[in-house]
This record gives sequence, structure tokens and C-alpha cells, in this order.
Amino acid sequence: MFRWLRRPISSEIKGKLESVLQSQYWTEEEIRKYQWTKLQELVRHAFQCVPYYRNLFNSIGATPDEIKNFEDFSRVPVLTKSDIQNSLETLTTTGIDRQRLSLNSTGGSTGMPLNFYQDVNYKHWSDAARIRAWRHVVGADENDLEAVLWGATKDIGQGLSFRKVLYSVLREGLLPLNTFDLDDSLLKKYLSYFNIIKPKILRGYASSLYYVALYVEKRALPIHRPKSIISSTEVLHARMRETIERVFGCPVFDSYGCREVSQIATECEAHNGLHVVFENQYVELDGQDIIVTNLHNYAMPFIRYKVGDLASSLDTSPCKCGRVSPRIVSLIGRDNDNIELPSGKVINGEFFEFLFFGLSSVIQYQVVYHKAIDRLRVKLHVSGSTENAGEIVQKTMREKFDYENVDVLYSDQFDMTPSGKLRFVYQVD
Repeated sequence: MFRWLRRPISSEIKGKLESVLQSQYWTEEEIRKYQWTKLQELVRHAFQCVPYYRNLFNSIGATPDEIKNFEDFSRVPVLTKSDIQNSLETLTTTGIDRQRLSLNSTGGSTGMPLNFYQDVNYKHWSDAARIRAWRHVVGADENDLEAVLWGATKDIGQGLSFRKVLYSVLREGLLPLNTFDLDDSLLKKYLSYFNIIKPKILRGYASSLYYVALYVEKRALPIHRPKSIISSTEVLHARMRETIERVFGCPVFDSYGCREVSQIATECEAHNGLHVVFENQYVELDGQDIIVTNLHNYAMPFIRYKVGDLASSLDTSPCKCGRVSPRIVSLIGRDNDNIELPSGKVINGEFFEFLFFGLSSVIQYQVVYHKAIDRLRVKLHVSGSTENAGEIVQKTMREKFDYENVDVLYSDQFDMTPSGKLRFVYQVD
């Protein structure tokens, strides 16, 4: 429908898309050869052009030439979120024109906000991998309409006016809904557009998809059945998948990534774990900690980056789908609750990640909604002045949700679950 109005895919992305559509069926030997070549090139660049890594290699008495295989590479010290917070300048390639880079940021789904640079080549490879996973693997293509339940205002904006819907559908091929500002009337309006436009793909946060599925089911609403649904950003639990598939009558494909390195692993049609996007990422497990090296961002290399998420194992056996790339078997991290206010407003757990976009003073956070007493308690570990961060939280909650019962506490001590896991957004009765 009106495909001639759509924003075209650039020739650079199109070329890389053709490449990853072929490489997804490479042999194990071809994959390892490709990744080792990319790792060698990246490590040499980092040693020669990035002060942080030059200092790191000097501190351990090693040079790139001494890293001769994957086992040697695994001994390179990991890059932590704290390292990135403290080393934006020294992690950036010397002499690079920063005006040509994208300064990206994350509020930290693992509780620690970050800022980082990404170059154009990185973005092209990331876009190609997303199109493959979110369109081709799930039975669609880049021209098909997609409905999106997302929360990052910088990605999809706010509101649901007819003008915005018309522009998004005709120009971007998207029907977006910002789930960080959700109420009954807005959701009903969105679902009416959804049923009229009939998008082929539905994509969103796991918790948002689950919430909408329960909403539709509870009210016995008629709903368009898309070809496929893509769950992203949060852990997709078995009960959530079963409910979403039952209500919408189509399969759910899980997807895992983060802003720091883009898409890391995606589910195939066999639904047997998440295939690592090996063309862009080299993934290791240190115990259950996911360690990622992005192969294309030479502006600010992330080498052996500890993402902050956990996985049960990495499966290297061939998949029934015909691909032999390693698969992340089960993601454990990223478990945020939706918060339901007495007003009926629903705050998606990921909202607070984006609230702290670019707020460099916030080192870590934890948000707990106490339902019985109707109070939101936000605990912040900050550097420097504490006033600005707290004021931003309270002002945002007041303006966006008309909610005043917000306590801001400053501490570097956070509450843990009985299993020792740190949850960043949740509610208690």
C-alpha cells in the first residue's frame, strides 16, 4: 500500500542486507574464519588508535600480535559499564571527526546510564541485521507494514493523532504507540487503527505485548491477526509468549539487543534459542554473564563488553532451521514490571531507562512502586550534585502522569532479590 511513498533503504544498507541474508547459512568454519579476521582487525585498530585500549594492553603486557586465537582473546579484560562511564574520551578513536558520529545513550536497562559514539558503518550493519531478523526471518519484507508498541520517545515520538498515524504509515511503514504513556482511551484508539490498517508485523516490549494481549482478551475485543509478532528489550517469559500467541493467533519471535551494540541475537522459525548475529557480534559467556564484542564500531570499540544481562548457556549445535550460528538458550536478565497507578495509567518498566537518557550524573538506579500505600520510591546513585536528578524524576512523573507521590533517595546500596538478583523496576503490594 503506497510503497512508493516510503523512505527508501540506502544502497549501503541494501548491500549489507544482501550479505547477511546469504551469510546466515554459512558453515561453522566460515563463521569462525570471518569472526577471527574481524576480531584481529578490530584489536589492531584499538591498540593503535584508541588510548583506552592502548593503555589496557600495555597494563597487561600484551600486544595484538600475541593474541593468536579465540582462547587468547578471552583473556583480554572485560569492558564494564563503569569503564564506559569514566572513559568516554579515551574510548573514542583519536583524531576522528565527532561531528560525523552519532552520540547515543541509554538510561540503562541494567541500571547504569551510558553515553557512547557510533559510526555510520556500524549503523548500516546494525540496520541490515534488524531488517533480516524483524522482516525476512519472520515471513515479511522491508516493505510490509509494522505496528510498534515501543517506549523511547526519541525513536517513535509521542501522541496518536490522525496526522501522525498517516505520516508514520505512509512514510515509515509503521503504526507506532508510545507505551510509556498509556491509558484506556489511547489503547482503544490504537487498536482501532490496528484493525483498520492490518499490519503484517507487530513488534514491541515483551511486557507491552503481554499487557495489550490481556487487555484484548479480558474485553473479548476483535483483533487483527498479524503474520508474526516480535518481542524485544525485556525477558519474554513462557506465560507471556503463550498468552500473546493465543490472543493474536500467530507466532512470537524473541529478539535480544541493546543500544550499546545493537541486535545481539534473534529467534528463528524453529524457536529453539536466539541465534547470535555473528556478522556484527562476537558473543561469549563468562559463567552466565553475556560478553559482547561489536565487530564494526571503530569510532568507539566495545571489546569484550559485559552487557549486564545473563544467559543460561550458549548452544553451538546445529539448529533445525539450517543455521549453525551459536544460540543463546535462555535469557535471565532484564525483568522489569509494569507499574499500574490508581488513575489507570500504566508505566512500562522500561520508561525509567529512557528517563535517564543522557543524564550522566546517574550511575545506577532502582524504582519500586509500593501499591498498598501508593508511593513510588526512586533510589539513585549519583556523582556530583543530587538535586538535578531528583527534580527531573519528580517533574517528569508530575507532568507526564499527573503523579505526585514520588520519594527520591540517594544511595549506592540497592535491594536484592532472595536469589541475589538486582531488579531495577518493580512493584510490591
